[in-house]
Amino acid sequence: MAEKKLEIGVIGLGKFGLRMASTLVSLGHTVLGIDMSEVRVQRAEEALDTVYKADATNIAVLRSLHVQDLDWVVISVGESVEQSLSITLNVQELNGPKIWVKASNEEHKKILQRLHVTRAMVPETEAAVMAAHQLTHPGMLDLIPKYGGIAIQELRVEEWDGKTLIELNLIQQFNVMVMGIRPAGKNAFVFVPPATTVLHKGDSLVVAGKADSMRMLKP
Repeated sequence: MAEKKLEIGVIGLGKFGLRMASTLVSLGHTVLGIDMSEVRVQRAEEALDTVYKADATNIAVLRSLHVQDLDWVVISVGESVEQSLSITLNVQELNGPKIWVKASNEEHKKILQRLHVTRAMVPETEAAVMAAHQLTHPGMLDLIPKYGGIAIQELRVEEWDGKTLIELNLIQQFNVMVMGIRPAGKNAFVFVPPATTVLHKGDSLVVAGKADSMRMLKP
């Protein structure tokens, strides 16, 4: 099944907002950019098909741009908490798209969470946490704090050579699941491998589980 292409509004086209908007476009989604700065709008026109110089704190402006018909709205004006909250409330008042907001600090994030936005994040904080985990857990690919610190990590098979997944019993022993295996010397991963799969030295495993559990694995 083909991935659904979304219509997404990005309000605030600074470094973070523009990078997110241009990445979404590269992924095939339709992006509407909005910013009050003429300079930022001109810069964004090189990457986006549709960009408006407009005041998103004015709900009538958002309605005229049909923001209510979008699938998602990303609000990236975290440098001004008051402005960010005003825009957030306006988008909610339109009763349309899901909302993803870049917060400037943890207090801002807490307020946004009380407003029940779909996602609120402080990019600098999340990047720092991710970097710390990657430093101490080489091979870690991602960390998902929302679900209790679930980590996704790539491991190289050494001591597990010759064993099957059912023999290792990782789910019961460590609450860790093997999501994929890339056999030694191969480029492609086999996802959701059977429990009878025999591991070999040099195989790469992608596993998911609590970050603390990863420390206990001796692959």
